[in-house]
Amino acid sequence: MTPRLSVVIPVLNAARTLPRTLAALGALTPAPDEIVFVDNGSTDDTRVRLDAFAGSTTATKVIVLAEPRRGASTARNTGARAATGDVVVFTDADCCPHPGWLAALVVAFADASVGAVAGRLAATTPHGVVETFSSLFTLQAPAGLVRHTRWTPWTGGFPTANLAVRRALLGRLGGFDESVVIYGEDYDLCARLYATGATIVYAPAAVVEHQHRVALRPMLRQAFGFGRSHAWLMRHHVPRGLWLDLPRAGVVRETFPVPLWIDAASPDKKALALLLLGVAWRPLWLLLPLYGGWLWWDMTRRTRARDLPVSWLGRWGLVGCLLAKAAAMTTGRWWGSLRYGRACL
Repeated sequence: MTPRLSVVIPVLNAARTLPRTLAALGALTPAPDEIVFVDNGSTDDTRVRLDAFAGSTTATKVIVLAEPRRGASTARNTGARAATGDVVVFTDADCCPHPGWLAALVVAFADASVGAVAGRLAATTPHGVVETFSSLFTLQAPAGLVRHTRWTPWTGGFPTANLAVRRALLGRLGGFDESVVIYGEDYDLCARLYATGATIVYAPAAVVEHQHRVALRPMLRQAFGFGRSHAWLMRHHVPRGLWLDLPRAGVVRETFPVPLWIDAASPDKKALALLLLGVAWRPLWLLLPLYGGWLWWDMTRRTRARDLPVSWLGRWGLVGCLLAKAAAMTTGRWWGSLRYGRACL
């Protein structure tokens, strides 16, 4: 028996991205049993657009709720409580599901041990340096396992931009942690879901295109939030163990007596190490521009592989975005380490 599906979407000042999202929702085949929008205090014309969509859509039931308490977790919980489907499917107001999205998500729920299904996130066609950079490096598809049974700092976490959860299980878990305003609440839900013995299946055929940030400041704010959430997740779900990211390698020691996550492979740390080497011995200053040139070549390779028309100067802009985002995430990890008492460096 095919489960009934409720799509839940939190919305906050999404007038820029909503038109494409609403068009994509209207083209879903099959259509969901209901779509629940939760307006989280928008001050633009978001609510007008949502009401117009609700009034013009006949293929599915559309509910528009208002949630004045700010936070994506709170908004999603409000939507999930209003949902009546067997499965609650989460996405965001800057996402464009492919027409067959729901059909691809629902298949795995035939297995009773599956608590949630995560789909693949792709990028909409980018415009400008920042959006192009984000399409190359943000919310990339996971590699490896299709079925996941546990969360670690490296695996098992999936964003709510494309995540379906059994409604009964979501209720038993108490929904999302509303103490988290944004960033980390989705991975936390995954970790708590695994603790019940349920699994999460990754379904790459269930595709949602994400409209990425188009300006530098919001992108850096997001990166800082991602980094901060790493320490928060370590505090709640990693009692011990070492996770060490190295260039082209990774080291895991789960019996390590204290929880420790070190990313020694991020571009900002590599650039800083080369800078310090140059201070110690001046001829080594040459390594820094060589590293910059290598990053530029890597951007050339990546953009050509995706057939993205980026000029040679634009590729230097991508290098700058990479270093800036890495530095913002590192700052968030350090700040989170101090706030949450977990070493996440």
